[in-house]
Amino acid sequence: MAHEATETPASKDEHHGHGVGRYFLVWGLLLLFTATTVITGRMDLGAANIFIALFIATVKATLVVLFFMHMTEAPGANRLVFVVSLVFSIVLMIGVFGDLWTRNPMTLPSAAPTTEAPERP
Repeated sequence: MAHEATETPASKDEHHGHGVGRYFLVWGLLLLFTATTVITGRMDLGAANIFIALFIATVKATLVVLFFMHMTEAPGANRLVFVVSLVFSIVLMIGVFGDLWTRNPMTLPSAAPTTEAPERP
């Protein structure tokens, strides 16, 4: 307790100082994952496309939140809000995909019959 009272504002700034290299590394990783997104977006991987895209987007968002928004240094309440929002997003995605996987194929948007009239000879 006595140590906290003698701590100066300058020493607090030094404690949270980050090197520029850390941000360049994260920026490089974000560029790498962006290139991966573009490359995999042009590939036909079937049903795996959506899962790969969601994984890459989650990794990029996590990097931004942890390093550029300084969540690694945030107090416990901020971390709790972040984790709860991730869990909530995952539950919502599982609900959507669970609904799509258990539906009758004819009720899916991709299986809807065409509304165009047949061509006349």
